[in-house]
Amino acid sequence: MANTQAQFGFRHQGYISGGAPDYQLNSQYAIQSSYATAIFQGTPMIKSASSPYIVPATGTGNLTTIVGIFQGVDYTPVGGAPTFNQYWPGAASADGKAHLIDAPNALFLVASLLTAVPSSAIGQNIGFSTGAGGTTVGGGFATYVVDQNTLTTGATAPFQVYALYPGIGNGSDTTTNYNWVVVTFNNQRFKQLTGVA
Repeated sequence: MANTQAQFGFRHQGYISGGAPDYQLNSQYAIQSSYATAIFQGTPMIKSASSPYIVPATGTGNLTTIVGIFQGVDYTPVGGAPTFNQYWPGAASADGKAHLIDAPNALFLVASLLTAVPSSAIGQNIGFSTGAGGTTVGGGFATYVVDQNTLTTGATAPFQVYALYPGIGNGSDTTTNYNWVVVTFNNQRFKQLTGVA
């Protein structure tokens, strides 16, 4: 069955063998209260240059050092009470406390941009495309996808192809566009030797 386009960001799937399955979220990251752009669940996040805040990764991500994958935020809406949301709606009355999956051995399911990612890509590194950013429908999911045009053996791409989607139904056809793949971090804060500015 041919795949149909379905973008849902980077969906946590577990951990590489040997990793502790603790499913904990790291909540030590802040989103600046004045950050006015929505951030959706499944978005790769980076450190904002010369500040303590994090922001969504942009572009194709070929040279991006990822901090983690956004899973929700504790924030205070302007004129409202503190709450948790699966997405940052943009601007708040105080800095938000973001919840990220930043375990260096985490695995994520993600859709391909267009052309299918083949089994020969397993072990190669890959970048991403942001898509439209995200949607608030169904809880607020990102539209990030992996971009098969960025497949490389170079060291700086943010993710590595771990496996093709092992399920059935949409995303499982490796011969048609929009297939799904399982990736892990490659160029990530805790998996590189240089510091993150």
